[in-house]
Order: sequence, then structure tokens, then C-alpha cells
Amino acid sequence: MKYTVDYKILILFTVIFLTIILLPLILNRFSHSGQRHIGFFEKYYLADRKVSGIVLAITLMSTYGSASTFLGGPGVAYKLGYGWVLLAVIQVVTGYFVLLVLAKKFRKVAKEINAITISDYLKNRYKSNVVAYLSSLAMIVFLIAAMSAQWVGGAKLLSAFMGIEYKTGIFLISVIIIFCVVFGGLKNILITDMIQGLIMVFSTIILLYAVIHYGGGVETITNNLLLTNEKILSPFGADGSLTASYVSSFWVLVGVGVIGIPQIAINSMLYKNKRSLKQSIIVGSIVIFIVMFGVHLIGVMARGVFPDIKDYDSVIPIITLKILPWYLVALVLAAPMAAIITTVNAQFLLISSALIKDVLFNSKTIKEKITEKKVPVFVYTINILVIILIMFISMQPPSLIVNVNLFAFGGLEATFLWPILLGLYWKYAEKYGAIMSIVFGLTSYIIFKKVYIVKSIEPVVISLIISLVVFVLISLINSKKTIEK
Repeated sequence: MKYTVDYKILILFTVIFLTIILLPLILNRFSHSGQRHIGFFEKYYLADRKVSGIVLAITLMSTYGSASTFLGGPGVAYKLGYGWVLLAVIQVVTGYFVLLVLAKKFRKVAKEINAITISDYLKNRYKSNVVAYLSSLAMIVFLIAAMSAQWVGGAKLLSAFMGIEYKTGIFLISVIIIFCVVFGGLKNILITDMIQGLIMVFSTIILLYAVIHYGGGVETITNNLLLTNEKILSPFGADGSLTASYVSSFWVLVGVGVIGIPQIAINSMLYKNKRSLKQSIIVGSIVIFIVMFGVHLIGVMARGVFPDIKDYDSVIPIITLKILPWYLVALVLAAPMAAIITTVNAQFLLISSALIKDVLFNSKTIKEKITEKKVPVFVYTINILVIILIMFISMQPPSLIVNVNLFAFGGLEATFLWPILLGLYWKYAEKYGAIMSIVFGLTSYIIFKKVYIVKSIEPVVISLIISLVVFVLISLINSKKTIEK
């Protein structure tokens, strides 16, 4: 997507993003007073466990939204039609489902054992360092892959929008992430996510209205879609690829399975009280509906207005530049960038916590050498090194952002879903069942995703069934042995 840079748009876009980046840093600086008694890790990674319902709701939505949501998702909807909107809309209940299943019990247990990370909980629940190390390693690997995709999406958007080289875009994204995440911790991220989440909601509403108005109304656009390809209106997709079995399995990946995605699950530790939890469930469902339904519907509508777009990942930027006035272009194009930054914020903090607290600080040598005063400096240094690593990985972009994101989703779900869920709700869940569940789940997922490729359904469904059976059988066998002793 190449076009002449409009400096009015560029300047306003820059002002919006500088505000998003600097305001949370300033507010976070003032909020530090009077909180010295709170440990650095709890303050940095969990925002003192005092997050209000509305903030948690919008954060949940903005964390779940990503480059796939605002760039890849509408592009696939443009290509396949209303079937992809149907497939995507199941995500509306994701936040509700995660908070309903996890929140009360997970937060209570996490607070009792002073768990800062998901691995803290798993280590305590299963009394096993192996479970903690396996889960931390999987988290680091898959989240780095997912983050590199966000880096790529952001760099491509900046390179086209600002007329700069792709590698320069990678560098700029890295600088933004450093200021948003590295020095602020979760409290800084929550403020950033709140602002960016609101931008996503309003941008979706503005662009949906604009594309329908520009196209002459829903009826005119629908007639244009029928003339292009009547299968666009079919629930099975323009090419017939969205079969009932595939859609059902995809709903597991982006619906039920999301409980196993750490950056989503960690949110259930954060709410302040029951009132905040109820607020977050109600508000979260509303804002996720607006964004998830809205952006994918925009993708389909865009095909009825601009049928010749070839770069599917650029559907949103292209139509934004064509139909909106310059001052709204800056705001609306801030939405995909906001989605990218907020997703990276959440993912990065998990990588940081897994690497520093779960791996490095489990080494007695390192722990003894790092005094309490040196902990923040150590954390910030490791954070910057991780960003540099991801920056270099992202220099060679993958072909499709969506595929990388979904691969990372599946890997995380195969690792965490059953150890978290059964650990909370099944008294016979034990460490060997958890270990083998992770091993079999990850191995089978990689095999069916990359070696013996299964296309009729999402491979993560097969992996989750295998890992569940393994977990239950091994746990029951070992529980029976324990009882007999």
C-alpha cells in the first residue's frame, strides 16, 4: 500500500500516540507515592491486584484485539465474506467465559499463595518445578512468535503510512514498546490499554458508519456483493472452505480454549472486588462485540464498495484513507496500531515475568546476587534484551500475520488449558498428569499443524482431546496408587 504522505495526518497521528505513551507514564509516576510497602513484582506485574471493572473490561478487549483483529481479520472477511464474520463473532463471549470460569477461584487461590505469574500457580498446585519450567518455556517460545507477528504488522502499517522503510518501522515499534512496557509495568499498561481500547471502539463505529454511508447503504452494498460472488453471503465462505466442522473447531481455538492463553487468563487475577468483576463481564461483552463484529463486518462491506483490493491485510488502512477526512484518518488508523501495542504489552509482560521470575530467579546464584534495590534495574535490562531479540526476529516478516497468531494461540492452549482448568476444579489432578498433558499436547499440536497437516478442523482440537485423555488417565492411575499406599 503506497501513497503520498499527508503530513497533517502524520502530525495528528504522532500527537495521538505521544499522548497515549506519555500520559500513562506521568500518571504512573504520581501514583507511586504511598505504595512502597507493596513488593516490586506484585506492583510491576499485577498492578497491586486492584483493577476496576471498566478498566479490566476494556483491557481484556484491547489485549485480545491484535494485528489479526484490525488488519488480518477484516482482510479474510473481505476475501471470504459473511461466513468469516460468523466465525469471528463467537469471540464476543470470550471475555465473559474466561472471567466466569476462572475469575473468582483463580484470584482467590493466586492471592492465597501470592502467585504473580501463571507458572507460580502451576508450581504451587502441582508441587513440581518441572511443570513450572515446561510451562514457562512454552510461554516464552510461543509468545515471542506471537509478538514478532505484531511487530511485523505494526512495522508494515508504519512503513506504508509514514513512507518509511520496513526495518525503520520495526525500530520505531520497538521504541514505542520500550516506553509503554519496559519502564511502566502492568499499571502503566492498564492506563495505556484503556486509552487505546477506547480508540479501538470509537474507530470501529466511525469506520463502519462511514463505509456503509460511502457505499450507498447496506442494500446497495449487498447487491454489489451478489454481483461479485453470491457465495460471499453464504455462511460457508466465498470458496466453501468454512465447513461446519472447521467453524466449530475454530470456535474452540478462539472461544473455549482461550482460558489456556496466559495473557487472557492473567486478567482474572486482577479485579479489585466482586462489583468490579460484574462490571468487567458486562462491559467487556459489549465492547468486544462492537470491535470483533464491527471490524469484520467492515471487511465484508469494503468488498461491496472497493472490490479490487489485492492486499487483504491492508483493507482497513486503504478504505480509511479513501473515505474519511484527514483528522478522522489519524484517529482510525491509530486503532490497528493501538490493537498491536496493547496485545504486545500483555504478551511482553508475560514473557518478562516467565523469564525473570519463573526461570532466572529460581536460580539461587542469581537470586543471591540481586539485592532488592537492584531488582528493578535487572528487570528493565532483561526486558530491553528481549525486545532487541524480537526486533531481530521480526526483520524477516512471515507471509501471513493471522497464521502466526493462530499458531501461537494453539500452542499456548495445548500447554495451559488443562493444567489450569483441571488444577482449579478437579481434586485428582496431579503433577505427572500435568507434565504428560503438556508434552503430548504440544507434540501432537506441532505434528498436526506442521508435519501431518490437518486442514478439515483446527489441529488444536485434536491436541486438546489427546492432552485431556492423557492428563485424566495418568492422574487417576497415580491417585489410585497413592490411595493404595
